[in-house]
Amino acid sequence: MDTFLYSRTGRLTKSLFLAFLIALLCLFSKAPDLLQDALPFALLAGYYLVTDRRFTIEQIQSSGLMVAHVGVYLLLCTLVIWATTGDEESVYWIVYFLPIAVAASNLNLRLTLLTCTVAVLLFFSQVPSRLYLDPELRQEEIPEFLIFGVTFFIVGLLVQSFSEIHRRQLQSQRHLNEQLLANQAALQESLARLGEAEESLRRKERLAALGEMSAGIAHEIRNPLGIISSSAQLIEKKLAAGSSDVGQLLDIIQEESTRINGLVTDFISFGRPGEPVLRPYDLQAFLQRAAEHVDGLARQRNVAVEVEPEGGALTIRFDADMMQQVLLNLLLNALAAIEPGGRIRLRSYREEGRVCFEVEDDGCGIAPENQEKVFDPFFTTRDKGTGLGLANAFRIVEAHCGDLRMRSELGRGSVFTVCLPAEEE
Repeated sequence: MDTFLYSRTGRLTKSLFLAFLIALLCLFSKAPDLLQDALPFALLAGYYLVTDRRFTIEQIQSSGLMVAHVGVYLLLCTLVIWATTGDEESVYWIVYFLPIAVAASNLNLRLTLLTCTVAVLLFFSQVPSRLYLDPELRQEEIPEFLIFGVTFFIVGLLVQSFSEIHRRQLQSQRHLNEQLLANQAALQESLARLGEAEESLRRKERLAALGEMSAGIAHEIRNPLGIISSSAQLIEKKLAAGSSDVGQLLDIIQEESTRINGLVTDFISFGRPGEPVLRPYDLQAFLQRAAEHVDGLARQRNVAVEVEPEGGALTIRFDADMMQQVLLNLLLNALAAIEPGGRIRLRSYREEGRVCFEVEDDGCGIAPENQEKVFDPFFTTRDKGTGLGLANAFRIVEAHCGDLRMRSELGRGSVFTVCLPAEEE
């Protein structure tokens, strides 16, 4: 702010001082009518003050009026010369330095030389004719006039040379600043990508470690579970005619054994997802079949499941069983998060060499603090959830060289997107 005020104050001081110097020249006029001399000087000083205060050089250049601006200066300077020319040439030939300096500072070399030439011709046009017609005066004055003309060109060339160097430096600095900004943006983008890659690597490391652990746990637990289940069945047969309470307890044992066996199966799927067998499928038909599978459950909960139509057929290669597991997992999660009367939408589309499908719900959404954890194993917000459904889905999609991502807003719903490599055409 202080620099801005200083700049404005310095510019005003410079403008007023230069206008004062132009007006001061008028006091040295030798003409009998001082008022007649003062008017051209006042016009020249006034035009300088008005244009310098109201417009910047950049504004004049961008509007394409710089040549006209120089032309007005030449006319006003010629008016000064005309008003101060008597029996001899005007002593104020120096005022032509003003339009020459303006042209040299802001125009190219060709236009600068043209300005100098016009200034010389305008000055010569105001020289009294007797100085050209009288041989003695001509021999004495012509060399002096030529010196004036040469001086115009010297000043124009020097100022134009210095201004060109300055313009090149500014252009180079501007180009350097643009490069720095571009490099900064590229660096920020690279840092963001590096952060995403680092997070993805950490997730993969966690998944790998947990996969090995779950495979080991499954191996150790599954055999005892088989024994428990078979023993329960044997006891049930031997006590078929026994107490009903015993039968109820045996039902509980059987039910819990079945539930734990399902959990172990999830562990095994998570630990060893297997290699996908890729075959081409019509993605739209695949989504439609998945919607039909959950239609009964959705109707019980008064939830609508819609498959949005796609403009053209999207063929994609994947393992149907694995991808069915992914899609059903996403649909069941959506059903669990949505209230009666809600809506689930399935859509497919093509995106930069990939084919994607989305499962969108208008349910409760996911809290921001939980959104980074939804694909982590054993993370769940439901009482009876294992926390392996989305982790399994993530590993299956990853095994297809794709990616599974999520966006959610609390209270407005969630969108899970699966993107897989497109079928080569």
